[in-house]
Amino acid sequence: METKYYPLKIEEKWSKIWSDRTLDKTNHKNSFSQVIPPPNVTGTLHMGHSFQYAIMDFYTRYHHMQGTNSYWQVGSDHAGIATQMVVENNLANEGKTKNDLGREKFLEEIWSWKDFSEDKITSQIKRLGCTVEWDKYRFTFDDEFCNTVNKAFVELFRSGKIYRGYRLVNWDPILKTAVSDLEVVRQEKEGVIWHIDYPLVDSSEKVTVATTRPETMFGDMAVAVNPKDKRYQKLIGKYVELPFVGRKIPILGDDYVDMEFGTGCLKITPGHDFNDYEIGKKYALHQVKDTVETSKETEKFQPINIFTEEAFTNNEVPKDFANLDRFKVRKVVIEKLKEKNLLAKEEKHIISVPRGERSNMVIEPRLSFQWYVKTKEMAAKANEAVNKKEVVFHPENWIKTYFNWMDNIQDWCISRQIWWGHRIPAWYDDEGNVYVGYDEKELREFYKLDDRKLTQDEDVLDTWFSSSLWPFGSLGWPHQTTTFKTHFPTSLLVTGFDIIFFWVARMMMMSLEFTGQIPFKNVYVTGLIRDENGQKMSKSKGNIIDPLDLIYGIELDDLLKKRTSNLMQEGLAEKIERKTTKQFPNGIESYGSDAVRMTFFSLATHTRDISFELGRLKGYRNFCNKIWNAARFINNYPKEQDKFEAKNNADKWIEKEFNDVSKQITKNIEEYRLDFAMNEVYEFFWGKFCDKYIEDCKTSGETANLRPMLKKILILMHPFAPFITEEVNELIFDDGSLME
Repeated sequence: METKYYPLKIEEKWSKIWSDRTLDKTNHKNSFSQVIPPPNVTGTLHMGHSFQYAIMDFYTRYHHMQGTNSYWQVGSDHAGIATQMVVENNLANEGKTKNDLGREKFLEEIWSWKDFSEDKITSQIKRLGCTVEWDKYRFTFDDEFCNTVNKAFVELFRSGKIYRGYRLVNWDPILKTAVSDLEVVRQEKEGVIWHIDYPLVDSSEKVTVATTRPETMFGDMAVAVNPKDKRYQKLIGKYVELPFVGRKIPILGDDYVDMEFGTGCLKITPGHDFNDYEIGKKYALHQVKDTVETSKETEKFQPINIFTEEAFTNNEVPKDFANLDRFKVRKVVIEKLKEKNLLAKEEKHIISVPRGERSNMVIEPRLSFQWYVKTKEMAAKANEAVNKKEVVFHPENWIKTYFNWMDNIQDWCISRQIWWGHRIPAWYDDEGNVYVGYDEKELREFYKLDDRKLTQDEDVLDTWFSSSLWPFGSLGWPHQTTTFKTHFPTSLLVTGFDIIFFWVARMMMMSLEFTGQIPFKNVYVTGLIRDENGQKMSKSKGNIIDPLDLIYGIELDDLLKKRTSNLMQEGLAEKIERKTTKQFPNGIESYGSDAVRMTFFSLATHTRDISFELGRLKGYRNFCNKIWNAARFINNYPKEQDKFEAKNNADKWIEKEFNDVSKQITKNIEEYRLDFAMNEVYEFFWGKFCDKYIEDCKTSGETANLRPMLKKILILMHPFAPFITEEVNELIFDDGSLME
């Protein structure tokens, strides 16, 4: 053994060995399986990925060493909006747009980027030592998975569970697409409440409404008050005239209105506010000539849209206000209200502004035609599985979060107005009739169509739709492959709490819908690794830390200066070479993957937020040194026996301590408390085996049990620190892999 511990040399050797190895044994009855949360092909992995992958690798190794057939499905996600944005930004640096290229050429650019990013990601996963099944690698946009996505869509449509509707969505005016709730970030800031006078029809009186968005008044379809509010009870059922427009809109009485907010009188704009949309639908507000009427027939509901997809005013507003940006039109509206003496008051108020996570643009609720999945029945089946404990959350408190969303679930908007993604398998004829099928030939046969011209829908599916099929689609469904039959349902899902709603719940719904089975038996919900400012790490924010920076030993101050864009420009291989040859020759100052892994395990508490500590990383680098030096010391003694045989009190003591700590570690592992387990490993090896037992053996001269006990410890520690334990085992025992 070398006198010094060089993690890079050891780990690059074993990474190559493990990347060429398979653990899967087909048709093995006893299976532990899991699917990787597929990383987006938007650049490289960040700390959050490596944290979860370390946990997943731990459980793969642990179960394999228990004699279970262990399978870890690997792959990546095409990540529609996120990946398209990266490529659009790259083009912008060249002074080009996607429209300059056209759809076909632009998609070629994205495929090139995908290959570039995917190569980086797979090299990182290999370097982390992950025991995935590389020969079964999947991509959510590969041919087989595209067939899976199409089948899911067509089956849901033909069973009446997918429909197309004109509804309100989160609209990003920069990306010009609907976005999911997950991609909307709320920002608290100081704003203003404007009090605006709306004249009563056939009266000299006025009603003063309070609003934070005066620019949307052109889309107003009612004014609402609380029926218990004595100030306004006599006005319910009457009409006001909408300033500048002249439209007559009714005054409604509804308990939704907060009497304490503003004037206690709200403008209702169903086309540009989600709460107002529900009010509008409840009363079936619709326009008849210049008057808005209510109805009990909900299909009569016709909200008014006043903005274009770029969030400029359209022809639904008076000419003086037309073709203006929404923020510009706000200023004009306020000026005109003042001129007409209709602005009663302005007051400061803290408002919550929705911004697109990727574009940072203020999101506009906007009416548009979108595709939706009916989710209530699916959610009920998924909830039943959780209530029956067929799916168990760890820690259990996340069940409340899960049910809070599922019990209030709305139909799921699954269409996006971008080019990169699974194109919706729907076609339209010249009359606007819609036909859904696997391809144009199949749907013509299914619908018995003539040779009429058909045009495919331009939209693509939300990335979460394809991701919801991942746990069974990645294993081969809808085909009854050996992998699918052997490893589905999977045993464990490791994921962050922030996507319980958007991924975990939807995988459960889709799995039960298409396979009749739960997708996984256990859900290990981790906290999120935060950056130095407490922000979630995200490639789009540019605040990620590359796990390879930690492995190769860049100091924290330098780490914080490194951002995704730099890595994309430099190229991974050159960056690693520069680090190893110039900054850290021979890897002497590097931390290594084992130290990074053990740091992650020590931080795997049940808290929501995790701050990665460089000091702790250095501590586990020292722990690896301790393992290496202890092994070197033991290796200097001649081999006297293969099995541990207690001959004195020190032997009996260390044997009992080892057995006790092994039981406790196993308990912690099975309860998904790797932080406790890691602490037990550390305390036992350093404090009891090294500082006590080895020293006792030196004093007594009874060293025959050192090698056998070290062997036991290497087996116990392997899932925590696979590289160094495998290397020590080979150098000292040379009896095959610890994983065999």
